[in-house]
Amino acid sequence: MIVLALSPYYNHTKVAMYDNHNLLWSENQRYSSMDMEEYQGISQQEAFRSARLVALLNEKKENISRIGAIVSVGGMLHPLEGGVYQISVNMVDDLMSCKYGESPMNVGAPMAIRLANMSGARYALVVDPPVVDEMNGVAHMTGLPEIRRKSVFHALNHKAVAAREATRLGRPLEECNFIICNLDTTISVAAHAGGKVVEVNDIRGASGPMSPRQSGNLPPLQLIDLCFSGKYSLEELRIRITGAAGFVGHLGTDDFDEIVRKVRSGDRKFQSVFDSFIYQLIKQIGSMAGIFEGRVDAIVLTGSLVTNDHFVDVLTERVKWIAPVSSYPGRDDISALIDGVMRVMTGIEEIKTYS
Repeated sequence: MIVLALSPYYNHTKVAMYDNHNLLWSENQRYSSMDMEEYQGISQQEAFRSARLVALLNEKKENISRIGAIVSVGGMLHPLEGGVYQISVNMVDDLMSCKYGESPMNVGAPMAIRLANMSGARYALVVDPPVVDEMNGVAHMTGLPEIRRKSVFHALNHKAVAAREATRLGRPLEECNFIICNLDTTISVAAHAGGKVVEVNDIRGASGPMSPRQSGNLPPLQLIDLCFSGKYSLEELRIRITGAAGFVGHLGTDDFDEIVRKVRSGDRKFQSVFDSFIYQLIKQIGSMAGIFEGRVDAIVLTGSLVTNDHFVDVLTERVKWIAPVSSYPGRDDISALIDGVMRVMTGIEEIKTYS
């Protein structure tokens, strides 16, 4: 089957064409700042991005009628279980209205269904959206009844590397306990029990360990004091916590390779922040081990930071007593999307309905 895969980001969209698992071609469609300035919000970009995608297919002289499936990353939807979902009118409405939050990923499903209608593709799908929620009530509860913990994380990559690690171990995914750490600009650390993500920090809420740009968990009363200090407006503090904290807040950069070079050259400030980052990761990983009562089959590291060998070596040395550590450097949303489509096509999974 010919499959077209889409993964929208803020200033570009990854596009790839596959014949089953075989890559035919891929392209990274970039948009200029001038292009983006014309649109007030993410949802207003859908028609523009779709037109650019159609132009790309025409440039490549693709016969779009041969496309059997179009698959995209999901966006900000209501909480749902992991899996492959048929794109529905309700899904598109929720994404385009940003009912559950705004993200560049929101335009993926609308683009996919538009292209499916044009090409006659049988399937228009999303795979493991970031709102996958498989935690139980105990995990959702906080000490304040008005606040409920949310599950928003790198679900697509988490699920993909969990399946790959189970295959590597030669065991059914349903029999495996993994701690998976997706280490990128934002960081999610999750407990995977039998293929379900039973505990994870909320990256949209900047919880968990600090990351290159996010603060991570903060002492609540000190945060309340900061909120009412008059130093920041509500929006300024949101931006500070979710995009200008972490490495950027402490060091003025989120260039991780440069940070590690500074650490290895003996820079004390960079060493201090790096050590705190490692410390917070260890705490988060250890807390996940507690959920499994220590019965962990593997700790899996994935994401862009995992391309740095020194970082991986340091973290591995500190947590290998819990379980063996595996690494899947980088994050490939496109191949994870194709994996999802192939699971459906081979009968491993059934297509789910979003309502």
